[in-house]
Amino acid sequence: MPYGDLLSSNQRLHHMAEYRLTKRLRHEAELTARSRGLPLLERAAVYYVLHPRPIKRKRDPGNWAPTAKAYVDGLVDAGLLPDDNSDHLLGPYPEMAPPVTTGGARISLVIVEIATPSA
Repeated sequence: MPYGDLLSSNQRLHHMAEYRLTKRLRHEAELTARSRGLPLLERAAVYYVLHPRPIKRKRDPGNWAPTAKAYVDGLVDAGLLPDDNSDHLLGPYPEMAPPVTTGGARISLVIVEIATPSA
């Protein structure tokens, strides 16, 4: 996903600042999905991989669930998935990656198609 500010469940933002950031993340995810020409999926599992800043304390990747939610909503806006309900989506599941050596934290999405049973 594009580099920029991320939402964390530990932040205490004014509701309008949170709204603007959520809207931007959602739009970036939609544009990224469209520009990559990703196939349309009926069902998928989504993993979000946190690439943290290099600091010594431990991280809980689940704290970035608000960013993952905005990104998934953007995938739905792009038409990659019909909806983000349990009929079409498993997750998003958090994972950790090694720290990035420059800049701030970032998130990668891993989207895995799940075969739908034939009727």
